[in-house]
Amino acid sequence: MTTRTDQQLAANCMGAVAHLLGGRPGLNAEFIDKVELILSAHEPHALNLMQFCDRVRRTGRPTIWMHLAEGHENIPSIGLVARSGGQAIAFEQCWLWSTPNGKVTHLIPDNFKMGSFVFDADLRLRHLPKPPMRNYDTAQKGMIRAYLALCRIETEQLARNAEFRLPQLATAA
Repeated sequence: MTTRTDQQLAANCMGAVAHLLGGRPGLNAEFIDKVELILSAHEPHALNLMQFCDRVRRTGRPTIWMHLAEGHENIPSIGLVARSGGQAIAFEQCWLWSTPNGKVTHLIPDNFKMGSFVFDADLRLRHLPKPPMRNYDTAQKGMIRAYLALCRIETEQLARNAEFRLPQLATAA
């Protein structure tokens, strides 16, 4: 097996996220065009995320900020800047939650009071007023399902030597 560069690993991570959130494989290029996905060495912080609010308001293109902490690579910290009701809202921490059949994965802001976000078939991020579960305790099974699916997708991609492109103008965080 060949050693992969950090850029290749980042691109594969983006491919796995696109597959998980988009609901099917093969969406990497389209996902990159419609979502600003940032893989960062730092956890998302409100001040970092706020810098994307104006751009998200203008373009409608959401920003997802992911941080993979050393020793916790399977559970990324996820920040989100998304449009809702004409405003751009920034969330420092979102959880992944998947339906039992794994076809739909939600991004749920950590307080469970702001609803959830899902991608439709055209990869447009939609805000749902209510999360699929009412709190962290009731959402745990779906969250575990989502993070295990993300790991499985990445492992499968690496095993078949799948390669994805990084955005041409990738945002450095």
